[in-house]
Amino acid sequence: METASADSIPEGVERQGIGTPATRAATIEKLVQKGFLERKGTKKTKVLLPTDKGKDLITVMPEAIQSPEMTADWETKLLQIEHGEMEPGEFMTEIKEMISSLVTTTEAAKGANALMKNKIIGVCPNCGKPVVEREKGWFCENRECRFVLWKDNAFFKRLGKRLDAHVADKLLRDGRVRLKDCKSVKGKTYNATVLLGTETDGRSKFSLEFEGGC
Repeated sequence: METASADSIPEGVERQGIGTPATRAATIEKLVQKGFLERKGTKKTKVLLPTDKGKDLITVMPEAIQSPEMTADWETKLLQIEHGEMEPGEFMTEIKEMISSLVTTTEAAKGANALMKNKIIGVCPNCGKPVVEREKGWFCENRECRFVLWKDNAFFKRLGKRLDAHVADKLLRDGRVRLKDCKSVKGKTYNATVLLGTETDGRSKFSLEFEGGC
């Protein structure tokens, strides 16, 4: 982070604003608290990894906001305001225009995403019809079929896991998915394979296959 876009950031900028180590630490903590980042590793070695929620945020976030060059540009203008070389109102006008443009672009993208939302991700194990993604889960297109993989899935929650798009894809394609570091009721972790099946009425059901046949 300290060397990000170093060629674009003028001398003295990092000491003036959001690039300071203290602010970075606070920003990282907030991202962890909000569920966008998670810490993994041993007590001696910790790494920060994006969660699925964090990856989703990056996917939908406009590239302009992700750019370190934008941070460098803003910091330069804040320094100019501090030195009386730029009017605060001029800077705020630029910010408002940028936000207005991003909102307009985002609204257009949302309309396109709505059309693509019901994308086919697999075949229903109950009736063989396509399974499509919707807001709350992955549903069989056959309205008479009751098969669905809910995103807010109680079975996966008990394992300390989320049923995300990758897991749904594996379940529909292979009928199983291997999960690492599942959590038991006693707080211990274990690896296991979740097997996908269906009830007689078509509803999804899950079972666990433990490594080593336990």
